[in-house]
Amino acid sequence: MIAGLITPSGNLAALTPQPVLVKPIAAAAVAVGDIVKFDIQCANAASNASNLVNFDEPTCGFNVVVLSGAAASGEDGGIWGVVTEAAAAGNRCTVCIAGVVDAKVTTAASTAAGQVLAPIASNVLGAPASAGNPAVAVLLEAANTVTAASRKVLFNGYQIGSTAA
Repeated sequence: MIAGLITPSGNLAALTPQPVLVKPIAAAAVAVGDIVKFDIQCANAASNASNLVNFDEPTCGFNVVVLSGAAASGEDGGIWGVVTEAAAAGNRCTVCIAGVVDAKVTTAASTAAGQVLAPIASNVLGAPASAGNPAVAVLLEAANTVTAASRKVLFNGYQIGSTAA
């Protein structure tokens, strides 16, 4: 046991969040806390659909992130992340795709810890606009009417399904 380190035991031991960090190429300049989406649809010029299954190729959609926008209702699949190391367009950044992380959150009203969050606008998380939005995070601290403020979240960017599922 390491002094000062609290390790969950019993049923909580399996819930210890381990950050999963990756280093994709940023299609646009990104800042710490920005919400990004891996370009697996190859919609950005930085991605090449013919390289989608060549994971070592820099233009593979799994190696390129774009700033997330508001998720379309019923958008059930994708891989999102939170930028932990900023980068200029065309450079590699560090992105957390799972774990506890500080992310940009926007709320229109007082929001309690435990609220499910979805991508709601360019590069931020917020309360899902509809029952069909992808849930990618849980707010771990209260947010009182904030705009793109850094808040602690439990993030899981692997998304297959939506808040309607």
